[in-house]
Formats: sequence, C-alpha cells, structure tokens
Amino acid sequence: MDEAGLELMTIEAITRDGAPGTVHRGRIPLGARATGAEIAVSYIVVIGEEPGPTLWINGQVHGTEVCAIVAGINFCNRLDPKTLKGCVIFTASANPLALESRTWSTQQDFGQNLDTMFPGRSNGFVTERMADRLFREVMAVRPDLLLSMHAQGTDFESMVYGVYKLPPDCPVKPEQLYRYMRCFEPFVICHQSVKPGSGEHPGNHAGALDYMALANGIPAFMIELGVAQRATPDQVSFGAACYGSICAELGMLPAQKDHPKGVKTWLVSERSHCNSDAGGMWQSKHQPGVLIKAGQEIGTVTDLTGLFADTVIVPKDVLLIAVRQDPVVHTGDSVAYLAHDWTHLDLT
Repeated sequence: MDEAGLELMTIEAITRDGAPGTVHRGRIPLGARATGAEIAVSYIVVIGEEPGPTLWINGQVHGTEVCAIVAGINFCNRLDPKTLKGCVIFTASANPLALESRTWSTQQDFGQNLDTMFPGRSNGFVTERMADRLFREVMAVRPDLLLSMHAQGTDFESMVYGVYKLPPDCPVKPEQLYRYMRCFEPFVICHQSVKPGSGEHPGNHAGALDYMALANGIPAFMIELGVAQRATPDQVSFGAACYGSICAELGMLPAQKDHPKGVKTWLVSERSHCNSDAGGMWQSKHQPGVLIKAGQEIGTVTDLTGLFADTVIVPKDVLLIAVRQDPVVHTGDSVAYLAHDWTHLDLT
C-alpha cells in the first residue's frame, strides 16, 4: 500500500490471488518525472463472488479522450462484486502524461502517439515504456475481451461507432466482435486497414493496443465514445450502461432488459479524411450519419475577407462519419471523416 492506501501490485497478481468478492484500487509505477512525481498506470479490479470471464476496459490511450474514463469509474464504483461472475479490470489511462498535460499524444518524447507503439519497449522512450508496461499486464492476464476506448477529436462531431483491425490469420473472427460492439449501438462499425499509405491515418496502426491484442489471440476492438475534452452526463451514463451490457453478454452479469436495443448499422470497409485545400473559415450544414451523393458539397471555406476560398465537393457517394465543428482551418486540415465503401449490418 502507498500513503493513500492504494495497492502497488501487478494486475495479474490481483486476478490470481485476490479473494472472491473484493475490489482493488491501485497504481502500477513505471517511472518518475524530474521532480520525483510518479508516473503510473491506475487501475480498479473488481473480482466477482463466482468465477467467470475477465473483461478489461482501457479508458484511454490519447490524453484528451476522457468520456470513457469517467464512465469506467462510475461503472466500477457501482459494480457489486456479489452479483459479478468473473473479473472486471479497468485501467483509466494508458498514457497518464498526456492525460495530465491535456494533450492527445505524449509531449515528453516528440509527441508520440501511444496507440502506434504497442507492444512497446521496456528501455525506450517514455511512450514505449508505457505501452510495454500495460501490454505486459494484458498478456499476463489474457482477458476474454479487451475494450480500447477512444473519443472523437475535439474539433469534430460524430456519433458512437466501433473500429476493429484484424491481423493476418487472426483466430478471432469479426462475428465474435460484432456481438459485443452491438452493446454500444454503433451507427457504423469500421474494419480499419493497417497497411501503410491506406489513407485513413498516418502512423503504424499495427502498433495499436487492440490490434496487438488480436494478434495474440485476445478479442479486442475500439469504441469511439463522445468527443475529446468532454464528458457529458448523457454520454457518461450511456458508456457505463454499455459496459454493463458487455458484462451481461459475457455472462458476467444478469441480462439487462432495456439495453442494448436491436441495432442495424453500417459495416465500413474503406474510409478516409477529407482534407481542405484552402485556409479560412469552414462551414457545413451536414450532420454525422448522412449520405452525401456524388457531386454534392460537404461544406465551404471562406477567407477572412468574406470571399469563398473553396467548396468541398465529393466525387462519389460517401457516408459522413464525422464532420468538423471548429471553423478555423488551414490547408491540409481534415474537415470530414468519410466512408467510401459500406454495407448493411444487422446486429439485432
């Protein structure tokens, strides 16, 4: 125990040796700041009265994406171990440095994106060390399901959606993931390519937490819940309810009567950002989830003298996943996130 009464144990040791019907709160130290302040991964582990599956919820890999953290804390605080079969593990933030600095990525080592760094490196940069420490715990526990929680970027508006990335010869099949994604009632589910130059995002996405878990046979996926830098009461309550539904789907909690509802969604196999060619003030009349037909405009950019600088028109039909709400754009900024290829997916 530390001075605050928090445990300083590995999560694997708690799941192995913890008594049934107990709740454990603690930190896993992984380094120190120059001032001596600790860098650590915080956790809540709830061990049910009866044996069962293990669910691991990681609330954040990017420091600005906070809604799932608050939802996870609320869910775990209300979770009664006497009604639980199995074990719920909640790690609030895999990147405490970015969380504290209120930045998306880690500022201490050239702005590295933690979600491209797994499985990490124990003697590398601090982002690599954070990835290594968390992933070693995940591999030691080998949960039955891992949720990697995210949020839409601060500048954008979207609805809740899911993302999965299947490694080659992955033993986990998409249908296994859909049954759990359904609990979040996603308006789209995206099968993301991790190939370099695929056009979705820059970076090594084979280094994502969920991808590396899948590569090691652990079912895992991403959920985009809420918008970065915000944790609205409705989204927090929804997220906590979704965690409960996941537990019910795993057989860890009794079935919930009202959640989730039947879900008809879109399965997206190709998506990309739409980038502005001009700088100025962006405006769009569209909301996420709408179909924009070929030849229609997504929005306009007006320069600061009031003249139109650009009209953004799509050359083919697209489904709008997210749309920019911050009007200030420079050349190359993303103004929308688009699906280019999609099919109906009935999760009812």
